[in-house]
Amino acid sequence: MDRCAVFVDAGYLYAEGGKLCCGSAKRDRVRLSPSDARDFLTELAFRASGVPVLRIYWYDGARDGIPTTEQQIIAALSNVKLRLGRLNVRRQQKGVDALIYRDLMTLARERAISDAFLIAGDEDLREGVRAAQDMGVRVTLIGIEPKKGTRNQSRELASEADEVLKLGRTDLEGFMSPRDPTPTQPSAAPIPSDDVAEAAHKHADEWLARATEDEVKALLASRPSIPVPLDADLLNAAETAIGRSLRGQEELRRSVRRAFWDRIGAGTKEHG
Repeated sequence: MDRCAVFVDAGYLYAEGGKLCCGSAKRDRVRLSPSDARDFLTELAFRASGVPVLRIYWYDGARDGIPTTEQQIIAALSNVKLRLGRLNVRRQQKGVDALIYRDLMTLARERAISDAFLIAGDEDLREGVRAAQDMGVRVTLIGIEPKKGTRNQSRELASEADEVLKLGRTDLEGFMSPRDPTPTQPSAAPIPSDDVAEAAHKHADEWLARATEDEVKALLASRPSIPVPLDADLLNAAETAIGRSLRGQEELRRSVRRAFWDRIGAGTKEHG
């Protein structure tokens, strides 16, 4: 089948891309635009292979298997499949290589792709690359330029690939940029519900201002559920506004959604 797929180890992308673009391998110092990353990688794979992109597979770790707000946004993108491994107590990814191997083998065995583009650096993926090649798939390894005199990809993995492409700072700056560090706050300090409600109201107003009549009707028809992409954007906007994570704060997350619906209801009545 003359199609290709892109396999992204998000841990590698954030760490090495962060060093190059943001001066830090820490994920909380890196801002990534999921849609811009998807578009860049789709175009890169198409130009390099000359065949359509089946989809992008995005591999990441998640504590207890619960996706973060950013991961929910990635999962909601068209032509992107999110696969989640685990995070250990040191916040290291576990199980990601196995997920990549499984998908690569499945697509190769079913002859669903002719080309694979792998963004990763771990030597453990070498056997997967070799097995895919044995089934007729051409594998291109994509790396991120390391500091001079260093390596950030396994030499053995690079040797096994059919071709190696390197992404430079200019490539990455289209979808990665430095994130301002969030001021440290006492963990015991409660988050005022009024603050999250205000953030939800603002997001609802902004959404109503740009939504079409059909989009508003579709949203109201789905009540009380909020479509996943919009829900992820809403929670992300609330977290940004208060400078705190709402992970594990289920009551506050419900407050955000209630406040959003209250504002949507009021706004639609005003315009009705």
